[in-house]
Amino acid sequence: MNRLLLLLIGLLACLTAHSFPINIKGVDTTRTAIIIYDLKWGINLVNVNADKPLIPASVTKSVTTASLLNLADGEECFITPIVAEGEIRDSVLNGNVIIRVCGDPTIESACFEEAQGFADGIVGGLKSLGIKEVTGNVVVDDSGFPDATTPPGWMAEDIVWPYGARLHGANFRDNRFRLRLPSKTTIPEVPDLRFSFSNPQRRGLKIDRKDGSETMLISGNSKRGFSDSFSTPYPSKVMRNEVLERMKASGIEVRYQKTPEAKTSRTVYNHKSPTFASIMRSLMFRSDNLMAEGMLRAISPGGTRTEAINEEMAVWAMAGIAGGGVKIVDGSGLSRDNRLTARFLSDIYRQMLHEEFGQEYTTFFPRAGLDGTMKGFLANSPLEGKVAMKTGSMKGVQSYGGYLLDDSGTPTHVIVFIANGFTCSRSALKNAFQRLLLELFDVSLQEN
Repeated sequence: MNRLLLLLIGLLACLTAHSFPINIKGVDTTRTAIIIYDLKWGINLVNVNADKPLIPASVTKSVTTASLLNLADGEECFITPIVAEGEIRDSVLNGNVIIRVCGDPTIESACFEEAQGFADGIVGGLKSLGIKEVTGNVVVDDSGFPDATTPPGWMAEDIVWPYGARLHGANFRDNRFRLRLPSKTTIPEVPDLRFSFSNPQRRGLKIDRKDGSETMLISGNSKRGFSDSFSTPYPSKVMRNEVLERMKASGIEVRYQKTPEAKTSRTVYNHKSPTFASIMRSLMFRSDNLMAEGMLRAISPGGTRTEAINEEMAVWAMAGIAGGGVKIVDGSGLSRDNRLTARFLSDIYRQMLHEEFGQEYTTFFPRAGLDGTMKGFLANSPLEGKVAMKTGSMKGVQSYGGYLLDDSGTPTHVIVFIANGFTCSRSALKNAFQRLLLELFDVSLQEN
């Protein structure tokens, strides 16, 4: 049976090498790459345009998480220290409360219950030191987090929306807020947010915000009411405002006076994030751009984005994985300047199956028909739950990357699919790829 199987696999590989495996109008066959690699036999069942550099979209997140796992333990976490700088006497801190942020993307995140309670932790720490009054201020110090710029290639129209929220040194409540109009109410409160209204006769509302600006540009009539979520321009202001409000409510007075240079400091509170493994699993299931950018920067703590990417590429070069044609500019894949090849992804996925990573990495991938972004893919089919892949999509881009699993959850095949420039509907493209997987991996074949 094994000889027959090997013969069939070899024949299939020969056939797919000479014909494009997806037969659907509107697919650009020169800009669609597919690799399906059989881990048992060590051959490609499908190998099309493997070295073509293509826009990968959110499949980039699978590279970010794999890179960090090579450089950090999954049990590590971000630590944000809060210190009282100055002399404490008679329940008075003659100085400032300093929040030394480090780029933790999870503080007060709705995705992690354990990441909440930030302001309460600070208040509790101040009370434990006996502090009832602060002569100075609450300062968010982001000097340890350089290059909080928007990655190149992010589209201007994405910046205003939560999925386009930029990573800062201080990140708070997922760097998003809900805006209600016409009251201009924001939840949480966003200090210094401004509004510019125009074209009140316009039917419907169009809302925008330029990168780095704190002005919401609102075109149209908002009298009938409106509510939606947007990205926060400067989350450090939201963080500081909430801490000040919580301190005030707890009876700790802040006087905002100029204070002498501090000669002493005391730890108030160390805020710990969820583990890196927890963050990575969550962001892969939800395709969270902010969290992915945070994980990229965790590769080079205190360094720039470019330094983190250089470290990332060095990991794969040391593993013998060629990066020809590869260009990475962010951790999330939101940039249209990114370029990955199917071979690069396939080689990384194979490398991450080494025993030093155990099965941790493969658990980051949502399963077909069951989890996250894969919930509707191959649902109610023989492959439901047996394909674990990261998805990626943006205008003109659809990608998948991950594994076929056996009944025990062990990977048997590596799967990579990247399509650029297709003109058919996205659903038609997805259906064609699902058909290919079902045709290749008949259940009866997998049982042997």
